[in-house]
Amino acid sequence: MFQSVKIPLYFLVIGICWALFSNPIITFFYRHLAQTEQDSYRSLNDLIFVIVISYVLYVKIKQQQQQLTKSEEEYRQLFESNPNPLWIYNEKFQFVKVNNAAVERYGYSRKKFLKMTIDDIHSEVEDEMLNNYLKQNQEKRTLTGIWSHLKASGGTFFVSIISYPILFNDEHCMLVMATDITELIEKEKKLEDAYKKLKTYNEVLLQIAWSNSHELRRPLCSILSLVSLLKDANSKDREEFLHLLEISSTELDDVLKQNNIKVTEIEKVQEFDFKYLNI
Repeated sequence: MFQSVKIPLYFLVIGICWALFSNPIITFFYRHLAQTEQDSYRSLNDLIFVIVISYVLYVKIKQQQQQLTKSEEEYRQLFESNPNPLWIYNEKFQFVKVNNAAVERYGYSRKKFLKMTIDDIHSEVEDEMLNNYLKQNQEKRTLTGIWSHLKASGGTFFVSIISYPILFNDEHCMLVMATDITELIEKEKKLEDAYKKLKTYNEVLLQIAWSNSHELRRPLCSILSLVSLLKDANSKDREEFLHLLEISSTELDDVLKQNNIKVTEIEKVQEFDFKYLNI
């Protein structure tokens, strides 16, 4: 606040001091001269004051212009050199300014960009959502969140949008920064798929554990019982017990094979997933 009134305040103080003290000083030093000559010196004094004030104003205004030009150039460089795509759109949702990163990332020329609206870079599946969002935020004109954008080549990618209201060329506009998060979204999807597979693997492992505690137990108990019976069996019963023992052993072997196959498949798929996800 003080910076904006500092220069006028300085000139006001100098002007008041000049008006109050210059005439008495001239009268004191030139009192021996005639009144007309004293008036000539007063006129010359006023002329000198105007010249000095005009020169000082010129210097101060030039300094202000240089500072303003420097500030504008710094902001322009900050806008143009930003590694993230930046653009400004007006109340009609038309692009009015885009930076180099936006031109490079989206593939549209700067001239083409300035003939487009923000609707042109959104995928068709989001048209209805975009329109509803803009209607709901008509006063603030904000467009934040994660959106799917179109490149000039027709490809799509995900961006995180942050927007700010600004005044640009005497027009209410929005400054938008877009951050490409496609790689992050893909990694999250891979991790989500891996979690689903891991959940499936856990279910299979639970089935194997249940099989070990129930399906394996039945043929194993049969084998132990048959071995105990074989010790006191006669020749006729021995053949029957051996046949039953063979059946129980085969059942046990089949269950073990099935469980081993399931474990091997899980290990192979998990090894592939870890390489695929770079975990």
